[in-house]
Amino acid sequence: MKQTVAIVLSVLLALAVALGIWKSKNTPTDSKSNSLLSLTSPPAKKVRLLTGSAKFSYLQDPEMQALLRKNGIELELIKSGSFEQDKGQAVDLDAVWPAGANQANDWQALMPGSTSHPVMSTALALASWKALLPVFEKNGLGKVSANAHGDFYLDKALPMMLAGKRWSDLQDNTVFAVNKSFLINTPDLRKSNTSALYIAALAYIHNKNEVPQQKDAAEQMAKLLAPLITRQGFQEGTLAGPFEDYLGQGMGKAPLVLIYESQFLEARSQKKLNDQHFLLYPQPGLLLKHVLIAKTESGKKLGTLLATDPDAQKIAARFGFRTNDPAIFSAHAKELGLDAPPLLNLAETPSTAILDSMVQTIVNIMESK
Repeated sequence: MKQTVAIVLSVLLALAVALGIWKSKNTPTDSKSNSLLSLTSPPAKKVRLLTGSAKFSYLQDPEMQALLRKNGIELELIKSGSFEQDKGQAVDLDAVWPAGANQANDWQALMPGSTSHPVMSTALALASWKALLPVFEKNGLGKVSANAHGDFYLDKALPMMLAGKRWSDLQDNTVFAVNKSFLINTPDLRKSNTSALYIAALAYIHNKNEVPQQKDAAEQMAKLLAPLITRQGFQEGTLAGPFEDYLGQGMGKAPLVLIYESQFLEARSQKKLNDQHFLLYPQPGLLLKHVLIAKTESGKKLGTLLATDPDAQKIAARFGFRTNDPAIFSAHAKELGLDAPPLLNLAETPSTAILDSMVQTIVNIMESK
């Protein structure tokens, strides 16, 4: 009996060894790779990041996600609104990534001990049409500087927009001679920080290239500029909305649209544009610095990675952002047929308090308060 049991146990042991050898030989290669990756990568730690929707696609890109996982970072993205709306969340955040150095400074002041990480930048730009370029040039509103982009003289356009000019009033305009207000299409000022920056640029121009510094004077200026927002009618809630109209509905819906330079380059890389789409740089313009403000060690790790890792910067360039190393961005832009012009004529923005006061003045007019 004992001999029989021993024989059975020996057979079972042999079968177990054989099964183990068979499984090891038939384990898929990618499973081995995943096991190796899990051994070499640090355990992922969740990082709560407050940022604007314009950076979501960059942060959610598969290559970026892989890079974050490799460095032990799992992002939880929280969409930002206004500074006043968002600052109550500061206690629960690891990092904040606003658009613009002013807001970055405000966040750093709100979170003692935080660190700043300049990651990249992008310019305010205008999406327009090649067919309109002769009209702009004839009316002293712009010029072509390259095959795919040019300049739009916002300082010359502002008096015309304030005077209530229509597209049909533009000299020699046979391309778009419609009885529609000559305006730049923007997102809803109540929901988009980009529209606030547009107001800041207009205020700088109207104030003879000086930043408004007095609250009362700035609010009076906002009342003067309000029609450039209110006369647009319905506005989309984000910068993506008007740009989608530009891509999908053509010149009739969107002859001149406020965008980020990065949006145009990203759409070009995705082959969503044709040779009739044209990028214009407003003169003076605005360059937005995307500075990440990190409160915790996890947030600081994220900021350092995004700002200094070459792969992270190359992904940023692929999404149309100007990188800390200009050569990375320039090389990508050239691949897309753009020469990434230097941004020399730039407006300055007022303090957050002054700009918020201007925005609220216009919002009150929009809502008839």
